Formats: sequence, C-alpha cells, structure tokens
Amino acid sequence: MIKPPTNLRNIAIVLCSLLSLILSAQEFNPKTINLSQKPEITDFSFLKEELKDVQVVMLGENTHFDGNVFEMKTQIVQYLHQEMGFNTIAFESGIYDLWNAQKSINQGQNTKEAFANSLFSIWAKRSEFQSFIDFYDLNKKDLKVFGFDYQITGNNGTVNFTKDFFEYAKRVNYKIKFKQEDFELLLESITNSGMFDEEDISYEQFKTELTSFKTKISQQKDSEEKFYWNQIVKSLLELGHDAFTKEEILSTFNTTSYDNIRDKQMADNLLAYLKQNPEAKIICWGANAHFVNNMSSINEPILKEFVSMGSYIKKELKNKVYSLAAVTAEDSIYLQNKWHETPIKKHSFEYFLKEKNTSPHIFISSNQSKMQILAWNRLFSPITFVESKLNELHDGYFYFRSVTPSSIIDSVEDNKVFKTKDIQTTNLSEPKDDELKKTDLNEVVIYGKRTAYQVMKNVIESLEKNYPDNPFSSSMKTNIQAKISTITYLDFDFIAEQYDLGYVNHINRSAKKIKELRWNKKSDFLSESLREYHGLMYNCPIKYAPFLKKGKFKKFIFQIEETKIYNNEEVFVIHFSSPRNHSTFTRRVFLSDYSGYLYVNKKDFAIVKIFENWSVTEFPEHFREGFNLKNLLSKYTSKEYKNESMLTDFTKIGEYYFIIQSTSVLFGNVYNNTSEKEEFEITVNSSWKNFNIQNPKLIKNKDEEHSFEKVKYNAGFWNDFKF
Repeated sequence: MIKPPTNLRNIAIVLCSLLSLILSAQEFNPKTINLSQKPEITDFSFLKEELKDVQVVMLGENTHFDGNVFEMKTQIVQYLHQEMGFNTIAFESGIYDLWNAQKSINQGQNTKEAFANSLFSIWAKRSEFQSFIDFYDLNKKDLKVFGFDYQITGNNGTVNFTKDFFEYAKRVNYKIKFKQEDFELLLESITNSGMFDEEDISYEQFKTELTSFKTKISQQKDSEEKFYWNQIVKSLLELGHDAFTKEEILSTFNTTSYDNIRDKQMADNLLAYLKQNPEAKIICWGANAHFVNNMSSINEPILKEFVSMGSYIKKELKNKVYSLAAVTAEDSIYLQNKWHETPIKKHSFEYFLKEKNTSPHIFISSNQSKMQILAWNRLFSPITFVESKLNELHDGYFYFRSVTPSSIIDSVEDNKVFKTKDIQTTNLSEPKDDELKKTDLNEVVIYGKRTAYQVMKNVIESLEKNYPDNPFSSSMKTNIQAKISTITYLDFDFIAEQYDLGYVNHINRSAKKIKELRWNKKSDFLSESLREYHGLMYNCPIKYAPFLKKGKFKKFIFQIEETKIYNNEEVFVIHFSSPRNHSTFTRRVFLSDYSGYLYVNKKDFAIVKIFENWSVTEFPEHFREGFNLKNLLSKYTSKEYKNESMLTDFTKIGEYYFIIQSTSVLFGNVYNNTSEKEEFEITVNSSWKNFNIQNPKLIKNKDEEHSFEKVKYNAGFWNDFKF
C-alpha cells in the first residue's frame, strides 16, 4: 500500500481531531424514541417506517452474554414477523447445524431440543433466550431458521456431520479418498482447538478432495439438498483454510483481520440463501461487529484490516439491508462469571447517551444529520474506544441503560477451548480393523501392541454394559488444599449431594449441592465458590477420556505392561500415551504430553483404575490470570500450570461400576508484579457412596449450591462425622 505524503497525513490527523471535537463542542442531540423498561410489542411500531422496503434486518449485540438484550431482540423479532412479514431467522451459528434443526422441527422434533443441538450454547442454553424459542415454537409453521456461520456449532454437527457427509457423497457417486474417522478427528481438532491437525489428513489432501467434491455437487440437479451441501463444503474449505493459515491476533477488539475469512464466508452463505429463496425476509441474529455496514471511517490499525460480513451484504443489497446494533453505557461488563470495570470515555457516544437520557431503552436512527459524526465509541470492544462515523457503522441503535447477564439453564455450557498454534507430532501407525478382532485375551501370555489394542477395543465395546448410562444420585465428601511454596493457605472439607446423568453418553458435568462445610484453614487463597475448582472435581474419565472414543483410540499408543491381582480380580495393566498434545487428544486447553495407566478387569473389560498425567508444554495467555487472590496474596497476579495428574478408582456396586475415589493434583507457578515466581499446588481428594440409580434425587443446575458463604458450619455434624 502506497502511503500519502507526510504533510497530507498531518492535515488528515488535524481534521480528524477537529471532527472528534464536534461531539463535545456542539449539542449532541439526535432524535430518539424512548421505550419503557418492559415495552409492549406495539411500542415498536416506529420500525415500520424505519424498515420500509428492507429485506434483511441484522440484529446485533455488543457481547453474547447480555440477557436483557436477548429478550429485547426477541420482542423485535416478534414485531417484525407479525407486523412486517419477516419469515426467516438467520443465526450466527453453523449452516449444517441449523439445516438439521429445520429438518428436525419439520419432522416434529421438540423445538427446544432442535435449537439446543444446533445453536451456539451462548444462546441455546441461556434462560433469557428461551422466550425466543417459545415464540418460534408457536410460529414455526410460518418461520424458517438458517445458519450462516461456517463453523460446526452444536451436537447436530459433532455427532452426525461426518456420517451425513459421507452418505451424501455416496448418493452422488463420489468416493471420498480419506477415512471417515480421520475426517471426523480433523474437524474436531479444528472446532475445539482451532488448529489443522495434519497427522491423518494433510491440508493439501483436504483442499483437493473438498474442491473436487464441490465440483461434483455443482453437477447435480437443483434442490435444497444441493444448495446446502454446496454451501457447507464451501464453508468447510474456508474453515480449513482459516485453521491452517492464520494465527490469532491479540487484541481487545471483538473482531480483527483474524475473522476476515469467516466473515466473508458468512456473507456468502447468507447471500446464497437469499438467491435460493428470493422471497425470504430475513432477520439475522449475531454480534454487532459482524453486522457493521462500513469500516472506512476507522483509523485504528488493528480494526482497519477487518472486513465485516455486513459490508459485503450492504454492498450487495444496499438499502434493502438494515443493521441495528445494541449499545450500552454500563461501566462494567459480566464475562467469565464475574464483573469487569469498563469505564466510559468522556464525550464518547456512550457517555452522551448516559448523560442525556434517563429512559431504560432508546432507539436512535442513523438517518439524521446529528448521527453523521466521527465519534468515540466501544462498539467493537467492551473496554477499548475507537473513533468512527456512527451513521456508517450501523443504520440504527438500541440503547440499553443497563444490561443484565444471561443465566445458564439446566444444562452446562461447554468450556471454551482457545485456539493454539500448529504442533509437530510423531507418526503413529494405527492397527488395522482385522487386527482388533475379539480373541481369548485371557490366554495371551506375551503382550504386545496388537494385544493392547484388542483389549481397548473390548473396553470400548463394553462401556455401556459396565457403567451407568442412566441418571443416578450419590453422596460426596471432598477435601481441597492449596499451597504456595511450603505454606498451606487453604484446607477445607465439604459434603455434597450429587446428581449425574450417567457416565457413558453424557458429557455434562454433574450437578451438586453442598450440605456441610468445614474450614480447616481459611485464608486469602479462597475464591467465592467451588467454581474455581470445577476443573479438578467431578471429572469422570469414562465420560471424557479421548482414548475411550471409537474414532480416536487407534491414534493412541497402548502397551500391556503386566497382569496383576487388584481388589481380588486379575487385571491388565496398560500404559497409554498420546502422540499429539492438543485438546482433541488431551482434553485440556493447554498443550501437554498426556499419558498414564489403566487397570482393566480381564473378565468383563471394565476399567477399575485410571491414572492420568498431563505434563504442560505450553500454557495459554488466556488462563494466566491469578486465582482472584485477595489481601496479602493479591500480589500474585498471574499463574501457569506445569503438571496435572488424576487418579480415579472404580468399584462394582450392583450392576455397574461407579467412581468411589478420586485424587487430583495440580501444580505450577504463581507470579507477582515483579515476575518473581513461587510454586503452588492444589490437591483435591473426593470419595462417593450411597449411589441411587432407581430413585435418584434430582438436582437441577439452577438449584446447585456451591457458594461457600451460604453454608454454615455445623459442629454437631462434623463431631459425629463418618464417611
């Protein structure tokens, strides 16, 4: 890019500075429409004139965690459908996932279940979004759903996608040249860790094969199926390209050039849908930043390189598209289960909205001279302000004087896995299927690689027989200790009731309610609740262990070390390790060498003991924030993990094996303001009893109790306590 002469740049800077002063120098008083705290649907009648002749409305949100914004957007959707004939809701979620959701709804599937299996959980699993689902359910005969994202975003994708992909290829007489299980693992790696794992399928193989498949699809007769698979494969190609080529840009902005490929493909998916359905009137649901019309007035270097989805749509549809952004002047934001200060910049757009208005909700149209202004705003970040022309960013704004955080419904939101850099891994020759046929393993004396894989295949095939796949409740006793250097800063015991959906086919963590709590040592290491320790508790390897997944276990290295007697039963002792250190194969957000031992009962192939160890090779910046330490310990401002280990014991009670004992140990370093470090260690010991699978005591997520302050010490209980 050719830079302008220095004198011209200086003039431009001066002019921009003068323009930025206009907001404070003149009376910033655009026309507004005030709404009450809880507006009625009829209160949105002003939109009829504002959106006249508009075919696509893009409803933005500043973060994906503001519950009352979801509720307001639902009301707007209701008005647009009932009064203006909008008939399609397009979400910032996977195109494949929402296609399957639409088919499921058409076939009579429960609407909530369909959305739970397709949308990002930031919406589907939030209480404030359920009003939208209820509205959609009442109007599903007249409303369609569409996903414009290139990602896989729900169970529809993670469970069914590769099977449907290969079945469709077979129907159109196209033979995919790589294995289905390898493709599934690759997509899991891209989805969970943002990396293109070339161990099984190279990027060139991926690109060549999908490009060829797309050509084959283009030769088919026009149909809805052809349309979707064409866009899905295009999306996959861009998703793979993204994962293979890009490195994340560290920034406080919600979007950067890191998102360019995604935004371009999202626009392509939406425009293709509109071409396929020219009579559709579409409401888009997603983030403000993706729906920006024009980025040209922004001079912030990182943002300047970002090309939004909305800019492509605006260029194509012109006045037939309308971008409506949500904006707030809150001085704090709720992210990752806590509030963060977000000071309002003086003389910014948000500042004037807060100072000049008292209404809880305000609508501001950009179609007025007062909005044609270069103003500071934080529409791209909850904390960082940037100058830009308000009328060019969005066509209108809904102002929220205050926002309320969304709340999780009775299911647990999956942990966000952060993207990592490509990792070099060792080659692993996987056993062939015919090498894994069942044999009389009890007679094997010489143990080798093949025998170990035969054992593991039998273990996986026996999971549903050996472990509960139905809800059950139990009693739990846990001790948690935390040390820095040699000093124990935290030591407490608690008793809890626990409810679990089962070990085999359910990934949700269990729900629990603390009944009794005893402090052995209480200090500034204390966090407010058990949430700080969730990662070290309630982990059932039968649910989560990657080496117990059919598509993955052949990628692990297994070796039978010996047979021995354990709990009066003969067991195989099997060593396992993963040649790949990213989350798809380790189930950890940090890169680590993952290995351990399994004790496998020779009679029924039940795992009765598991030792797992994660030796950290790279710890992400996202997790380096300290443990919210207070007072004397507040000097420790960051942390890093070095090693994690977990030992889990099972015993057979009735028909199934249950966890009766678990020990987790995490150690690493904590750093102070001067980067001096000290070692820390957290140990969690848990034991269980009173398993009830016949009449389990239900504990819903909303009924969980794990706040320390709400549990009073009961001396009488602990004096008589036995577990």
